[in-house]
Formats: sequence, C-alpha cells, structure tokens
Amino acid sequence: MSKNYFLAVATLMGTIIGVGLFAIPFAINKSGIIPLLIYMLGLAVIQYFLHLIFAEVILSTKEKHRLPGFVEKYVNKKWKNLTLLVDVTGAYSSSLAYIIIGGLFLHQLLNPYFSGSIFLYSTILFGLVVLITFFDIKTIAGTELILTPLLVIAIGLIAWRGFGHIQLTNYSLLEWKNVLLPYGPIFFAVGGGAAIPEVCRLLAFEKEKIKSAILWGTFIPAALMLIFVLVILGITGASISPDTLSSLSLILNDGVVTFSLIFGLFAIFTSYIVIAQATEEIYQWDYKLNNKLSWFLSCFIPYFLYLFGWTNLTKVISFTGAVTGGLAGIILIWLVFKVKAKPDQVSVIKNKLTKPMAYFLSLLFVLGLIYEVWAILKYT
Repeated sequence: MSKNYFLAVATLMGTIIGVGLFAIPFAINKSGIIPLLIYMLGLAVIQYFLHLIFAEVILSTKEKHRLPGFVEKYVNKKWKNLTLLVDVTGAYSSSLAYIIIGGLFLHQLLNPYFSGSIFLYSTILFGLVVLITFFDIKTIAGTELILTPLLVIAIGLIAWRGFGHIQLTNYSLLEWKNVLLPYGPIFFAVGGGAAIPEVCRLLAFEKEKIKSAILWGTFIPAALMLIFVLVILGITGASISPDTLSSLSLILNDGVVTFSLIFGLFAIFTSYIVIAQATEEIYQWDYKLNNKLSWFLSCFIPYFLYLFGWTNLTKVISFTGAVTGGLAGIILIWLVFKVKAKPDQVSVIKNKLTKPMAYFLSLLFVLGLIYEVWAILKYT
C-alpha cells in the first residue's frame, strides 16, 4: 500500500474521531449498552454507505464542488440553496461543539498552571484554528497518521489503568424511555463526509483503493469508539460527565488522564480544522466568494453562536447528527440517482442503490429528525 493510501485512511479516521467520541458515553449511560451496540453497528454501516455515495458523486464529476455545488449541477439552483442551509448549519454546529469541548479540555489541562476561564481557553482554540485556515495550512493528513496510533495507546492506557475500577454494576442494559437518545450523538460521531473529497484527492492516481480506504477509515473509528465507551462507562458509571474526561479524572487522577486530554485536544483540533476548511470550500467552490470572505463566514459564525450562549454540548451534537446529518443524508441519497443518469465521467465506485432502499433510509432519517426536534422542544 502507498503512503497516500494510509494518509487517506488516517484523514477519514481523524475527521470521524473528534468531539462525538467524548459525547457518546453520557448518552449511553442514560439509554443502556444494548442501544450502543445496535446504533454503533447500524449507523456505522449507514455512514459508510453515505461516504461511498459521496465518493461516487465526486468521482463522477470533473469540477471541484462540495454538496451544494453538486446539487446545483445535477438538480437546480433552488435545491442548491436549501442544501447550503443544511450543510453550513451542520458544519457550524460541529464547529460549535469543537469550541465547547475543546475549551473544556484545554481548561482542564492548563488551568492548574496558568488559571483562566473556560471561555478564555475556548477562544484560544478558536484563534488557532482561525489562523491555520486563514493561511490555508494543509498538514492534517500527516498529522492524523501520527494521531491514529496515539488514539489506540490512549484507549489502551485508560483500559489498563482503569481495569481495576471497572464494575459490572456500572452498566445498564436498556432504558426504554431513553432508547432513542444515542441516535443523534452516534450518527454524528461516525460521520466523516467532510473528509471524502480529501480522500478522493489523495488517491487521485489510485482510485481503485478509495473504497477500501473509506471502509477502514469508517469502521476502525467505530470499533475504537465502541471500546472507549464500554471502558469509560465501566469505570465511571452514573457519574459520567457530558464531556467524559472530567468525570474520568476524578477516578484516574494521574498521567493517563493528562495523556488522554492531550490526545482529545489533538483529535478535536484536527477535526475542527477539517470542518472549517470544508465549510470554506463550500463558499469558494460553490458560491465563488473570495478567500477572505469565505474564511470569515466559515470560522466566525460558530464562535458568535458560542458568544450568544449556545454551550450545551449534548444538544448541539444531537441536533447536528439527527437533524442536519439526516437532511444531508437524504439529499445525498437522491442526488446520486441524478448523477448516475448523467455523469461527467465514469466513476470507479458504483453503488447499488435501489429506490426502496432510498425510501427506507430517507424515512429513517426523517424519523430521527422528528424525534430530535421533539426532544429539543420538550426539554428546552
């Protein structure tokens, strides 16, 4: 396998392994282990399929686009603008989640030495991402290749040091009243669509390997997240915090948590950059805005939302996964039929998507969306 193949796998893995990893345990503590197993497997398969569909759309088209641009090319401009609303809402919500939890982690790591508020550390994280995207620094693929082994080490260290603290009584099998709660967070956590154009670019001269890279890049993170959640809940149980590592530090108060915080920050930081750059490309590629305006729109709107007090991590992630993720999935599923009917060029990836399957997935996404909107209204 070539270096670019491993870079492609690492890029997709790094995009997936982000804030969602640290939000799942809190939801699973309320719903039980059985929903974790069902959702993690089922939604990883669905996201893998969506990743392949997006890759087919990209490989069937000569020009560079993000999802709104593809919709304009193969459908019409009205649907393009609707897709823009869905796509940037999801991207802004993701970036907001990174600002929230990144500030928490940075605060836990540095506050004992330098003091300062969580708001200050969230702003520092935001400032670093703003600078990197402004200067268009493309180092994410190589960074992810280093971070991926660190993820395995971090989970292994937590499991090793926390093994004596794992108690079977900390696990709940099923809580029916909260059985739908993990849908949004897990759907968000296993999604890596923002990285698919970069995966295709890295393997432009090895297109036959794209499907394999997407397979490993999707399912390895899902397996690691499953292990992570089981270990964390076994250690913390009902005392789990919304960001996970805060509660873990009360039990494993040593270098393992510090290492995990550092890893968590890098995982969040790199995913945040991928999302910010992908959003910038929507404005540049699909709306032909200049670089500085695209940069401003992609970076600063999520921070403004943070300033306005949108700081509930669980709600932000659930909304992003179930609502914007579901809508984007529906758009992508029906877009590919248009692409198959009149492609610019032959794609090496040809998904066997039938109309009954498309209706089933669309219904699933709509039901998830309805539940999430209902849950937000009920608990607000």
